[in-house]
Amino acid sequence: MSDFEKEKWSPSTESLSRIRNAAIFYFAAGVCLAVLQFFARMRIIGLVAGGIVCALGIGWLMANNPNNKRTGALITGIGVLLLLSKTGIYVFMVLSGTLLNIAAISFLVLGVKNLINYFIAENKRF
Repeated sequence: MSDFEKEKWSPSTESLSRIRNAAIFYFAAGVCLAVLQFFARMRIIGLVAGGIVCALGIGWLMANNPNNKRTGALITGIGVLLLLSKTGIYVFMVLSGTLLNIAAISFLVLGVKNLINYFIAENKRF
């Protein structure tokens, strides 16, 4: 059950901002992952990008906030998948490429879903 379904008559400003921020985050993550996959088709760029994404994710894992730790684990996993997609071992390349495509599409779908939920909740306020 989403946040606005719990509040039947008038969703609060906090729940609206949570839904909106989630929509923006998921949609931006999907677009960034799709762009990253496009540029990472070359082996060297893919290895460098995967290393940078892993380092970024590890930095987020070191944070004190549990939400940041979850985000860091997700980013680290994406970096590892990027690195695995450039190993040269066919099974790893296919499996990690498929998982990256699924992740990008899932992020985009979640972003659109949360955006629709935001507009529905915004209309319930009036």
